[in-house]
Amino acid sequence: MLLPEFTPIFNRDVKAIARRHHDIEGLRRVMSLVLADDEQSRDELRRRHRAHQLTGEWHGAWECHIENSSDLLLIWMRRRDTVIFVRAGSHAALFR
Repeated sequence: MLLPEFTPIFNRDVKAIARRHHDIEGLRRVMSLVLADDEQSRDELRRRHRAHQLTGEWHGAWECHIENSSDLLLIWMRRRDTVIFVRAGSHAALFR
């Protein structure tokens, strides 16, 4: 299991998601899959949440959909035994 770190902007993103009445539990489930870092969790992230590495400005970061039916995304980076949760939000908010 990996250790979590949170950027200040990620914490603000989560508060904004909660204010918009989105399901925070979905975000927590995806974060637990990222932190588990085993074969089964990585497979579920790729298959169910469309996890993939980002390029360009976000090179080195990963992105996945929080829930299949929504436009909410989670962006994280991995550093050794730590996962840094960078951003969470809609495509429009994260990639404008």
